[in-house]
Amino acid sequence: MAGEKMFYDTVEIAAIKIAVSNVESLGIYSKDALIKSIVWLREKYEFFGEIAYLKKAVWNIYAYLELGFSYEDGKEEFQKILEYLHMNVEDMFQKKKWQYRRVLLNKTNVTGILGRWNPVLHSMKISEAVADILNKVSGNMEGNYVYHCGKVLEEDAEKKLWEHTFRLSIRKDEAVLYDINKNKYYVFVWEGHTNDKNSDCR
Repeated sequence: MAGEKMFYDTVEIAAIKIAVSNVESLGIYSKDALIKSIVWLREKYEFFGEIAYLKKAVWNIYAYLELGFSYEDGKEEFQKILEYLHMNVEDMFQKKKWQYRRVLLNKTNVTGILGRWNPVLHSMKISEAVADILNKVSGNMEGNYVYHCGKVLEEDAEKKLWEHTFRLSIRKDEAVLYDINKNKYYVFVWEGHTNDKNSDCR
């Protein structure tokens, strides 16, 4: 899309994602940090009229989406940026690229998402991984957790990518399971979960 070609910057967006991951250690939720940054940049644009502020705001929106957060949750603020740029969401943020799916938190769904599990090479047995995910999400145990199986495909310093790599991020009343290899996001909905709007649970 024209908008993405004009505004997407791999290096800048990667830097933003690293920055917000660092603030997590300070107890600041990365989703909130990104939204506040986007609002601040939009207000700076309104005051100074410099297009650079809008460009940086768009980078923050891309980082937000790539971290698995729902577009709908920030839609009101994102739309203001798009209106200033005279762009629409289809041109700037391709829906297919940022797909996420809301799923009911249960054993069957979690097992289905994890898929085929290597019986030998793994962080834990699939039954243990499923139980751990169910326990952490239902208990709202905030933090980031990685589950994997298979051979190591890539290794960089302390980070590794296995044949099947999943990152579970739990914050407040939101839990996102990211299938890193397939670039798919799953937002869990569970009993007592308050953020279940626009649900397409299965």
